[in-house]
Amino acid sequence: MFTMDIDIDYTDLEKEVESFNQHHIRIGILDKNKVVKRADHDEPLKSFQGKQASRVMRGSKGKTNLKLTKLAEYLDTRYGVFSKAEYHFANQDVIRVTNELVKLFDAGNQSPEQIRRIESAARALIRNPIMRKDFGSNAHATISGKHFDWPMVDTGAFFNSIKAQYV
Repeated sequence: MFTMDIDIDYTDLEKEVESFNQHHIRIGILDKNKVVKRADHDEPLKSFQGKQASRVMRGSKGKTNLKLTKLAEYLDTRYGVFSKAEYHFANQDVIRVTNELVKLFDAGNQSPEQIRRIESAARALIRNPIMRKDFGSNAHATISGKHFDWPMVDTGAFFNSIKAQYV
């Protein structure tokens, strides 16, 4: 019997990992100027993403000063919709984003199609749990006011404003 020592040189791999770690994806409400619009709960509900949502109030009644970025901060504090998205293990979108990043890592260069797929997968990382209602139900008082049960959705403006950008 004999023993063999094997030394693997990780220098090249470390350089590739360091290069890969310089890629970033921004996900959230990227347009800082968008504001929340008031829902008109007296109007009939509209169809939104195959579910129900409220219509926006018309005219000056629908306007607010609340920025969607502030609403996003509140919802993230309450639900962890952005900051904890990668830890939702039932979230298959984490796997999609990871697979797209691995493909990018293997390719060495970024085509516009790869970047679009990465951004799409990252956006799905946030939006799909909202669509699936992974965050539970609204309170009964909220349901009676909105006339439907879908946390983080009233008019759909917040949901539609979630974007991803590869940097």
